[in-house]
Amino acid sequence: MDIQKITEHYLQALNLPEPQHSIEFLNQLQSRHIAEFSFNSLAVVLGKDIDIDSNDVFQKIVQEGNGGYCFEHNKLAYDVLTHLGFETRILMARVVYNNLDADAPRTHRLTLVTLDGEDYIVDCGFGHYGAWFPVKLSDQSQAQLSDTYRIVEHDDGRLLYQLIKDGEFFTLYTFDLNQYNEADCVMGNFYSYKFPTAGFVNNLVACRKENDTIWSLRNNQLFVIEAGQTQITQIDTPELLASLLKELYNLVIDGQQAEFLFDRFIANQ
Repeated sequence: MDIQKITEHYLQALNLPEPQHSIEFLNQLQSRHIAEFSFNSLAVVLGKDIDIDSNDVFQKIVQEGNGGYCFEHNKLAYDVLTHLGFETRILMARVVYNNLDADAPRTHRLTLVTLDGEDYIVDCGFGHYGAWFPVKLSDQSQAQLSDTYRIVEHDDGRLLYQLIKDGEFFTLYTFDLNQYNEADCVMGNFYSYKFPTAGFVNNLVACRKENDTIWSLRNNQLFVIEAGQTQITQIDTPELLASLLKELYNLVIDGQQAEFLFDRFIANQ
């Protein structure tokens, strides 16, 4: 399918308005994307290959409704925004979770969009802690529903993408403004779904975010966060796991797959 058709189907799936080069349109795109298409590692933990060319990503996320992770979500958003004439650039980040000394590889894809002379990070693929809307490249605090984000420059020149967590700014990932391309994403993607110690290889995760509510599943627990209040459900049977994946994330697994995932990620927790 060509990029024009991909774009048309994507805009229709998210019920987006007529595209305009505005921050309002970018806000709607990111917020509707993370509400409609789940962030998850299901294909990875089931041992499937993750292809990230445009057609495979579109088919998996939009046509099949199976979601994915950053190399898929942000590839799709990048393709659409680039086709719509936005000034875009691929960036790669290191996920550090506040450990700035972590020896972390570049395994997170994001998109830099320049609009009216201002730079924004459009990130539709970070899951639980990801922003609801694009984050301006600025050290000024940016309130988004019940969360607050900012991007600051570290003394060594790295840019820190931060969220207020437990009352203080917490660095989710670090990045720079160097030139990256699709080949860099292929390398990062291969590591993310194949390397034995990679996070997605070793954890079952799924997340959707909508209207200030987060449904975040991680291995044996489901977290429902609404306006800052958290409710935790323990997942204690394969049947409950399968039901949650279907009802909350539109992910369908058969009984054998549910047993496999339960035994691997939950029974031994």
